[in-house]
Amino acid sequence: MSLSRVRSLAILGALMLIAVVVVTWTLLSDKQSSQADGGHSCPPGAKPANTTMPKEQAVKLNVYNSTDRAGLAEGTSTKLKAVGFHVVSVKQDPTGTVVQGSAQIRFGRKAVGAAQLMRAYVPGATMQYDPGRETDTIDLVLGEKFEDIRGPSDVKEAEVTLGDPTPPPGTC
Repeated sequence: MSLSRVRSLAILGALMLIAVVVVTWTLLSDKQSSQADGGHSCPPGAKPANTTMPKEQAVKLNVYNSTDRAGLAEGTSTKLKAVGFHVVSVKQDPTGTVVQGSAQIRFGRKAVGAAQLMRAYVPGATMQYDPGRETDTIDLVLGEKFEDIRGPSDVKEAEVTLGDPTPPPGTC
């Protein structure tokens, strides 16, 4: 092997060694977090919230009737199942509260995105965050002014209008 070829291989080897050192140093000194909350750390006392908008098939919900209209929760749950939602329970509202508006969506920090998706389906629904709730199941409580869920094109329009879900107070 000629001297010029040995010199070329030595320089190439040195450059490869420098590249490996630089890549290793960069990876080790990277301060970005790999947390599921997008790399942001929560302030002290705040808990991470799931603000990812899921597909209908991934949403678990209870459908409650807060009115005296018979069959309201059953009929609505049938329509929601047809769209793909996973309905866990259908009954009268266990809290006994009468919702005066269209509907109330009750949820915890693990279902912020799911609650936002449900809000797109129910015109006039209000959001009720429960900081003590630790499940990813949401409650759809149908109220006095509830008429029906939105159709597919109206849901897409409502999703755009509502925008991305935001973490409730005390979450991040």
